[in-house]
Amino acid sequence: MGGDVTAPTLRLLIIEGNTAAGNAAMAAAGAGSNADQYADVVRRSVPDAGIHVVHPADGAAVLPAGTALSDFDGAILGGSGLFVRARGNAPEVQRQLDLVQALFGAGVPMLGSCWGLQVAVVAAGGDVAPSPNGREVGICRAITLSDAGAAFPMFAGKPGTFDSLAIHYDEVTRLPSGAAVLAANGHSPIQAAAFTFRKGVFWGVQYHPEFSFSHMARLIRRYGADMVTQGIYPDQAAMDRETEAMLRLDVDAEAQAADLDFGETVTDTSMRCREIDNWLQFCRNEKTT
Repeated sequence: MGGDVTAPTLRLLIIEGNTAAGNAAMAAAGAGSNADQYADVVRRSVPDAGIHVVHPADGAAVLPAGTALSDFDGAILGGSGLFVRARGNAPEVQRQLDLVQALFGAGVPMLGSCWGLQVAVVAAGGDVAPSPNGREVGICRAITLSDAGAAFPMFAGKPGTFDSLAIHYDEVTRLPSGAAVLAANGHSPIQAAAFTFRKGVFWGVQYHPEFSFSHMARLIRRYGADMVTQGIYPDQAAMDRETEAMLRLDVDAEAQAADLDFGETVTDTSMRCREIDNWLQFCRNEKTT
């Protein structure tokens, strides 16, 4: 008898938000792609997940032969160096909006962080703009759940107030009709939201639960000159000290966390990634109903 081929427990589409040029710049800073960050977290939680990555910023999203969007159990869109507000003159942005709208139409559950939240919000009729508080970088402090967020399954097992990793200029300024604000902090009034649009369900956060500390550190270094100019760090030496400590956190979290004033909601990997794990469980539940 021939060997049986076991289907993956979840079939997931991960959308890379950056262009090839953007990923090359990240690689020059020692960072992998944002899609890789999500793939790593998914495989840690669901080792046998079937993952397909598409790159709509560089052209049409190419699916495996004989596969439709509706064949996926979920889709994920993480960070990007692009700006949704540039969509009128940026085909690399418009293609991603078109893909997300098609996923809504196909009824595929979606998870988005940072750029992913912003793209989904605009695709469903909302809007984004630069934050009046400037860039939020490194640790996103005191994210506080709303009453709706405290009862929402994405935050099951998460405390009412927590920190996470973040890097963003823009923020959501207007949600689609019927959307719920799930979390906020002193920097951004919408740090998490959920809504339905057409046939699809979307869960999103403005921060980055998928990031490792080393990825965060290398992104900060990629934009190093801007970080100092914008006053996020007082000088290059201060930025270097913090990013060096971040790089060591992936190896020795306990030894470095106190120096950086990072709490357990950031340093504990399972807690930091809880939103992703909860969304994956939601996709499992949807698959079996």
